[in-house]
Amino acid sequence: MGPTDWAGKDSESSDLSSQQTKHRPRQSPGAACEECRRRKLRCDRKTPQCGVCAASGTVCHFSLSRTERGPKKGNLLQLQQRVAELEERLSLATEAGLLLSEPILTTTGSSKPPSLPSLPLSPEIFTGAPSSSDLRFLPRTEVSALMREELDQLYFDRVHVFAPMIHQGRYTSWNSQQGKTESKEALQHAMWTLGAAFSAQFQQLALALYDETRQMLDVLEVKGRETDITEIEHLQACLLLAIYEFMQSYDRRAWMRAGYAFRLVQLMRLFELDAPNASVLTPSEWINVEEKRRTFWVAFCLDRFLSIRNRWPLTLIEHLITSRLPAPETAFESAQPVVMEFLADAISSSGPILSSPFSELVIMATVCGRALVHHYQALVESNYHTSIHNFHDRQSWIHSTLVQRLEILAAQAPVITENADSVILFTRMLGQTTMLYLYHTLELSAYKLDNLEIASASEYNELALAAAQEMVVLTNVLGKINTFKIHPFTPIPLYLCADFTNVYGGPSTALYVQLQQVLQALQNVKCVNGLSGKLHQILESSEAQKAAMEIENKGSAD
Repeated sequence: MGPTDWAGKDSESSDLSSQQTKHRPRQSPGAACEECRRRKLRCDRKTPQCGVCAASGTVCHFSLSRTERGPKKGNLLQLQQRVAELEERLSLATEAGLLLSEPILTTTGSSKPPSLPSLPLSPEIFTGAPSSSDLRFLPRTEVSALMREELDQLYFDRVHVFAPMIHQGRYTSWNSQQGKTESKEALQHAMWTLGAAFSAQFQQLALALYDETRQMLDVLEVKGRETDITEIEHLQACLLLAIYEFMQSYDRRAWMRAGYAFRLVQLMRLFELDAPNASVLTPSEWINVEEKRRTFWVAFCLDRFLSIRNRWPLTLIEHLITSRLPAPETAFESAQPVVMEFLADAISSSGPILSSPFSELVIMATVCGRALVHHYQALVESNYHTSIHNFHDRQSWIHSTLVQRLEILAAQAPVITENADSVILFTRMLGQTTMLYLYHTLELSAYKLDNLEIASASEYNELALAAAQEMVVLTNVLGKINTFKIHPFTPIPLYLCADFTNVYGGPSTALYVQLQQVLQALQNVKCVNGLSGKLHQILESSEAQKAAMEIENKGSAD
């Protein structure tokens, strides 16, 4: 056959192939073999061996069942939830920004609006394990310079009053510096979170700041496992965030975070900062030590408040404390070193040598903590029939100390008005609540009173009624105070007082009228304090149950 014949043959073959191509699909129906899929080649799908595998001498395998493409359903759901969370944060921040002349969310070097970054499919997304890169994973809420100043001022005006552990001058100094540590960044965001929570203007921003602060603290916790050094700012941020969680009634979160903070307190040994004959410190050194003292006492009080609220055991034991009481605020801010008493000396004395609202609160929280321990111990003794020979001694000591502290507070501020210090007001409410708690302990205890002590029990009853009436007087003052200036833990004594009047007072008694006033006070505070709303619901439910039981008992008696 000559060359012409071959050419004719090729031409005919080409025409035939062209015609067949017009009538058949680009690929044969069915799935490609595994080898062609791996090499991303076109497979002719011939069985038992396709053309590619036949030419390369590879085993050809066709899979009848294939996994679906794309992310798994569980992973996709988590991604969708994360995107929804980001959109919610952006929406909250944008809404808050509409109230200001400057936007909340700003971009650096660009006028374009912020956009959500792509979500990398890394293991951390699905396991939830924090890493050092987590802070860059979510978009940071960029706070404008004007907002920073306002949130800082809100913190020191309204939050520092009840958690006075940060020196404003030192904060201003390191805040103006570049390259802040991660602990200081977390502390600053925790301060802004509480500052926003105590403001009508920025309240919607608090949740976004809270979420970011949580993430920062999670990263610090992971890094803390690799070092023995803990910065005081890390501990302060934990305490502030626990207070916020407590206010929002995130009970489990608040307890877990506070427990972590208490362990940091013990790890840093803040309970033994002062030796009896310590050397004289310079003003700068004294401020550093005083900040640590105040941080410890904030943790100490928080431990007591959480225990009162949830009937949990105490973590920080007072008998091991060798750190002096916090100095007055003027001395702290002006860096004027003063020597304060130790807690044990201040409680046993007729009055502190040098006092401040915060130190008075620490002392009252200590007495309240002892009343808690006494109450739990009495219940254990009653339930397990153990010796209760020292019950009266404990009860008498707490009662006499409590009366003494209340007299000292009354002498310092005979009349409580709307202009009174919110910490002093809260301290007096805490003292009256402790008096109610003592009476409640006596009622529940299996301790047998002798003839001489029956009169004492009657006296406790009268003191409890007087304490409930005093609580109502103090509650009426709350209605005249700016809601954002009320101590965030005020719902606790209000709740305990209302619970007491609900248990020991009937609908026809004066205690019942007082209960309604306390309930109204809780109702007024709940717009700022989520804990107040939750406790108000509990009390209303308890009151309804008691009324139903009384109706049922009356019906059965008839």
